[in-house]
Amino acid sequence: MITLSPSELADRLVAGFDRHAELRLDRALIKLLRSLGLERFRSEEIAWKVEDVVARLLQERQPEELPFRLRDGGKRLVGKARIGVRDNADTAFARNAEALSSQLLNTLLDLTPDDFEVVSAASMVLSGAQEMKALCTGDEGGIDFYGRLPIRPPSAIIPKGLIHTTLLPKELLVLGQAKLYQRHVRVGRPDIQQFKGQLRDCMEKYEGNQRPPSHRVPESYYNRDEPFLGVFVTTASFAETATACVEASGIVLIPGVKLSQFLAFHHVGIVQDENGFRFDQNDFALWLATQRRDLTETSSSVSADGD
Repeated sequence: MITLSPSELADRLVAGFDRHAELRLDRALIKLLRSLGLERFRSEEIAWKVEDVVARLLQERQPEELPFRLRDGGKRLVGKARIGVRDNADTAFARNAEALSSQLLNTLLDLTPDDFEVVSAASMVLSGAQEMKALCTGDEGGIDFYGRLPIRPPSAIIPKGLIHTTLLPKELLVLGQAKLYQRHVRVGRPDIQQFKGQLRDCMEKYEGNQRPPSHRVPESYYNRDEPFLGVFVTTASFAETATACVEASGIVLIPGVKLSQFLAFHHVGIVQDENGFRFDQNDFALWLATQRRDLTETSSSVSADGD
């Protein structure tokens, strides 16, 4: 006899839901239980018994990580790829991008660690960073990518020096870690604590560190006592111990689901043809090659100033 907990049923609903569908939660549960071999009346009995608990469990999850929107108090599931009559063109594209982001995440999982560092640095550029470098050295204990992110950049459409177009020109130093882990891994507190130590070593220019990485952010890149933002990017997800560890700190955690959705929204690997939008592996490869060319630097240029 098949026995699944409400949590396991919620997991299976999320994993197998058709993003174009719209179903009542009880019907979705019955359909799931029937697919597992239970007969109709038994499936209905279990579905109605656990429906409220499953609805609560789904509502506790991050909405961006679900393939559907929750409606009617969690009792109706509306696939995120389902285009609504009130959706504008941008929202319609976002629905298609969300549906394709899982393919993009699968592609990220197949990258080399160096290429994932490039992707992580490129995501910072798409977030507004005006300069960013991926080190791609494989050194343990160092920073994988770095650059600066303007708090509020000046207007790009007005000639420089004509008029003030921003009152917040300050830049934040960005120091990042990129970890290529399998999808099922949950990054915990030890990884974040280690990253905090790496950030501290970096800002102190590894003073007193007996084994500093041979390749790192050049010392000439730092400004005295400048503010910084630590960014931890991974293809996996984060455990609650990790999120609790970064509360009230200057560290941002970016899990694989969020990264792939963000890249898809920015048309990375997403192309349109007569059949609609689709993820294109070749288009992604061309984008990655461009980022690799623009965002990496030779080890000699880094070590000359960093050793």
